[in-house]
Amino acid sequence: MTKELEAILAYHQASKHNFKSYAPGPHRLDLRLKPDLFLNYHGTRLLNLEIWSDEQTKAEIYPTYEQAFSPEKLKPSELNAKSISRLFFDSFAISAWKMAEGTKWPLRVNPSSGNLHPTEVYLLSGPMKGLLKNPSVCHYASLPHALEIRAEFSQATWKLLSSGFPEGTFFVGLSSIFWRVSWKYGLRAFRYAQHDVGHAIAALTFAAAGLGWKTSLLPDMSSEDIAALLGISGEKGPEKQEPACLLAVYPAGKTCTKSRISSGVIPDFKNLSWKGIPNSLSPEHVEWVGIEDVALAAQKKETDYLDKREESNEKLKEELKEKSNEKLKEELKEKSNEELKEELKSNMQAASSLKTSFRNLFNLDTVPLREVIRKRRSAIEMNNSAYLEDEIFYAMLQRTLPENNPIFNSIAFGPFTHLLLFVNHVKDLLPGLYIFLRKPEEKDRFKAAIRPDFLWEKPKNCPLDLEFYLLMEETLDSFAAQLSCAQRKAADACFTACMLSEFEKPLKRFGAWIYPYLFWECGILGQLLYLEAEAYGLRGCGIGCFFDDPLHDAIGLKGLEFQDLYHFAVGYPLPEIGVITLPAYEM
Repeated sequence: MTKELEAILAYHQASKHNFKSYAPGPHRLDLRLKPDLFLNYHGTRLLNLEIWSDEQTKAEIYPTYEQAFSPEKLKPSELNAKSISRLFFDSFAISAWKMAEGTKWPLRVNPSSGNLHPTEVYLLSGPMKGLLKNPSVCHYASLPHALEIRAEFSQATWKLLSSGFPEGTFFVGLSSIFWRVSWKYGLRAFRYAQHDVGHAIAALTFAAAGLGWKTSLLPDMSSEDIAALLGISGEKGPEKQEPACLLAVYPAGKTCTKSRISSGVIPDFKNLSWKGIPNSLSPEHVEWVGIEDVALAAQKKETDYLDKREESNEKLKEELKEKSNEKLKEELKEKSNEELKEELKSNMQAASSLKTSFRNLFNLDTVPLREVIRKRRSAIEMNNSAYLEDEIFYAMLQRTLPENNPIFNSIAFGPFTHLLLFVNHVKDLLPGLYIFLRKPEEKDRFKAAIRPDFLWEKPKNCPLDLEFYLLMEETLDSFAAQLSCAQRKAADACFTACMLSEFEKPLKRFGAWIYPYLFWECGILGQLLYLEAEAYGLRGCGIGCFFDDPLHDAIGLKGLEFQDLYHFAVGYPLPEIGVITLPAYEM
């Protein structure tokens, strides 16, 4: 085992919450040290972006939420000041201000653990109509909804940077400031910052889809090269930015086959004249050595994963095809013709019922995408007497499947995550513990990894294409809350999903750098569930505080084959009493 992997595993174990003790954190919140929610570069040229009022956003009927899942069918927006303004407005801008008892605070389109926002966003682009005269690197400032020009570079450098990418491509880079989160949550902050990166990737992807664009993570980029491109190389101290990822954004009708930019362009960026001095976030800091260690261990080197992925995908397809054929033959031998007819009839009725009810109950073709994006909120409290229609529940599960879902095209690895579900209030579903496998071929492996006395019964009304099984029939809402650090919303929600990720296998296969990525996938799933909930008239809430190993023990998971990395509750929200909502920006 490499020293990097040892550091990752040591951090992962040390940052777990248990019934007897929480992961190391501050003994009390020192409000004097509370970090500034907004990073700005003093001394840069500010480019103000266009702003839309809530009324203007509500008036935009198109694109619809459903259209976000087929962005190639939309006419791609021209790359200019208006479209870039819209992209950032729909992904990383302030969505509203809240006020209660004299205290005022902002909410953003992209969610964050504790509303602390460690994620910083950068734009790398060639000349852009109405916005940029020269190729530039810009930092996005959400408070004024503006771009801060950190550096300009030559057309020759831009040509090399964008070489091999579709025409109309630009790039968005993400970084993390761990201090923003560790101030409140201590050692566990590294995990939460990675959740936030996943949410940010999905927020960008949805906003891009509304403009007829797609996003692709560039998986073979090194951390060092990303830092050089964003102008954050060599930063020191507790407020330093750690590079996370770089994404290409391009017209949805085109295909991006590149997994990294040319390494030959990096020296040009190291020699640029970078403008601006970042504001100080806190007067003093508390050092968390464990976060420094895991961040260093998770640094990524340049790789050539994309070519290898294509080879492995073809091999995997053939293996799965053979296994599937053999399994089907065995099942046919075991079942009588009458049994098969009844099962087929039941499955067809379930699939037909899902499609029909999906249209009748809530037609997402009429739900405006941008209203869903910008009204997304985290539920503070949930109504424990409200029930979710089972057709909507199944439709939400279907949406999390990576097949034919462009939201997951933004990532290059996985899927690694399955959903363990505490179902509390879903019509025609018994309350209890369920499992939803996002990789059907892993049923036997997962079945062998957990308790042998689980039922593994598929509900009668479950659609044919969902690997969804009842494990235990019992009212477990209080236990769901207990496992989520006694948060009532986990009990009052219609369902609470615990994201169980493959862990040991991807770490051994890819190395220590894949550790943050596992949390990114959970964050992407969380953002999808947030928007699904809003589109259906519900509300979601990410839950980063949970008892890791007690959940593993409860279902019989041993070792590190799978790990619980994120919880997410979905239900009907209760009104916020005494809280006033104010516009995001003054027009």
